Amino acid sequence: MIIWIASYPRSGNTWVRSFLSTYLYAEKNSSVFDNIKKIINFPNISHFKGIFEINEFTKEEQKDKKKKDQKKFEISKHWLTAQKKINLINEITFLKTHNFGGSLEGNDFTNSENTLAVIYLVRDPRSVAVSNAHHNNISYDQSVKDLFDEKIFATNEGNLLEFRSSWKVNYLSWKKRSYPKLIIRYEDLISDQYQNFKKILNFINDFKKINIDELKIKETIKLCKLENLSKLEEQLGFEEKLKKEKKFFRKGLTDEWKAELNKDQIKKIENAFFEEMKELKYL
Repeated sequence: MIIWIASYPRSGNTWVRSFLSTYLYAEKNSSVFDNIKKIINFPNISHFKGIFEINEFTKEEQKDKKKKDQKKFEISKHWLTAQKKINLINEITFLKTHNFGGSLEGNDFTNSENTLAVIYLVRDPRSVAVSNAHHNNISYDQSVKDLFDEKIFATNEGNLLEFRSSWKVNYLSWKKRSYPKLIIRYEDLISDQYQNFKKILNFINDFKKINIDELKIKETIKLCKLENLSKLEEQLGFEEKLKKEKKFFRKGLTDEWKAELNKDQIKKIENAFFEEMKELKYL
């Protein structure tokens, strides 16, 4: 069964993966970046072998929006089949995703037969707008606009299309599902790493018995500090970094938006997501 590490992009997913993979799977002399490969993204090409032939858009499809959109939706027909294939090993599998947790064209992203639990990471959308602008090398205006786009697809590091939808739809699509879930705010991870990473481990322990060791938690947190991940990226590179992106592990701040976004951009975000931001204590 699958335990998802789900989030809208730029919300701490990779950071949590680095911690969990290092805490649970680290081998002698392995780097954090070696460890992180043990929790991969879904959908990933490897999950669809023998299920769905994945091809690039043809020149004709690139020009024809209708055909291109149809091809985008094709993968959704095979989400559950791929997950059933993953679950044949009859073990708990951790998977990262930025996909929304709902239904696309009548096809559920996941269901209770394949999902054991969800760890959902959420971040202030004002901070997401700033981080995503740097990540995709786009303007703040475009990044803010993308937050509202309920039809947005994006290519993940596994070179497959994820249906991410808007910040709001992504959050609500996972929150409203009945699977056991733990919702963690990125800002709480920043302010108290020990308590919140321990909370994640305790949640996992309800489904998969693991050793929860105080010293090991603290040592793993040190290894996975954002500053250390940034230095490691400088030394080794990071394969999940986009080509147009200067740096994947940039600043990880919680209030950078106050200086970076203008009043109009901030107002647009707060008006669009007022209820969710209030519920999450961002307002």
